[in-house]
Amino acid sequence: MDWRPRLLAFSTSLLVGAGALVGGAALATPAGSLLKGLSLPLPKPAASLFAANAIGQTSLNTQLPGKPDELLAKVKASLAKQGYSERKINTVVGPWGFNLVLDPPAGTKVDGTAEGKAAALVLQATALGPNQLNLNVRFEGL
Repeated sequence: MDWRPRLLAFSTSLLVGAGALVGGAALATPAGSLLKGLSLPLPKPAASLFAANAIGQTSLNTQLPGKPDELLAKVKASLAKQGYSERKINTVVGPWGFNLVLDPPAGTKVDGTAEGKAAALVLQATALGPNQLNLNVRFEGL
């Protein structure tokens, strides 16, 4: 009996099985795609920007009119509707701006998150002047 067809079938099974395992582990979404998919209450879309320390080295950045506490309330409500949950211990707001950290929706995996860390969505607003804010949005490994 010729062993070659059996070996070929076995080799093919191994390759398909290995591909499924690798494919299953690669279900994480790139940070840039997740950021672009966010529905944020902004007057215009935020621009994508290089961010060296962010997961995927990308962030969103924009300038807009408003006060920190008003913008914070709007983004918290919008992101909660999208399944993000606030890490209240990290939330800080003042006349200077705000810091907001949220956990992604259950089952969301951010590609590039370092082993042993969890990806969190970080929003930071800085007051540039009266009623003028700069908003930065990114994923960080915490």
